[in-house]
Amino acid sequence: MDLQLILQTSSTFYSEHNMMDWRAALPAVAVVDDDALAMAGKQGFSRGFAFPDFALQMATLDRLVEETARKPAPAVPDNQQYSTDPFLADTWTKTANGKVLQRNEDLAGREEVPYFLFFNPNPVASAWGKTGKQIRELFDLKGWQGLTVPEYFVLQRYFCELFGDHRFFETSDTPHLGHMLWLIDSMMGNECSVVKARAQGMNVQAAPTNNRDSRRGAVAGMVVPMNPQMNADERR
Repeated sequence: MDLQLILQTSSTFYSEHNMMDWRAALPAVAVVDDDALAMAGKQGFSRGFAFPDFALQMATLDRLVEETARKPAPAVPDNQQYSTDPFLADTWTKTANGKVLQRNEDLAGREEVPYFLFFNPNPVASAWGKTGKQIRELFDLKGWQGLTVPEYFVLQRYFCELFGDHRFFETSDTPHLGHMLWLIDSMMGNECSVVKARAQGMNVQAAPTNNRDSRRGAVAGMVVPMNPQMNADERR
């Protein structure tokens, strides 16, 4: 994987979506542990995206949601635009409260420094139909990480602009139907954020970890912390 290209793609995305503080928090040079990078490749994680430290992500979450889940997406057809306000709730409910469930610790190093998330942009085949608890156990056994809520908002917008629809998954037989996902690295106690998203709207709420839905998948990845050499603004 071309780390500098991933870093530049991520930085450009943040610049184009009013997240300049995220861009500024990224290093100019991508330096990571070679063994960790090799392990990500062996796991089949073929895509990557760069993120700032997790504290910054959560401190600016409201703006992230505005930029990635409310504003129209250029070059995306009218019938695939973000047409309604996202439904957000930190519990399993039919009434939105504008909050999200997301843990702030045990995040594989996301809390400390900027990092790459290397991932497979297709759902884990063996996770379909499993409960959130079962998927977490599977990921722990494999040494994988799942998506957090902020990572999800970034990647769903990136893929929407890339593909022109809300498929999320790189290969999808039904891109017009959108996607459903467990955000495994949001999990706290017996609850985990889940997503149902398509052109008609986005629903992100917390579900019990013993819940299951045969249509809901899970994306696996690996967090690889960066060794910051200089921040992005120092390049200019």
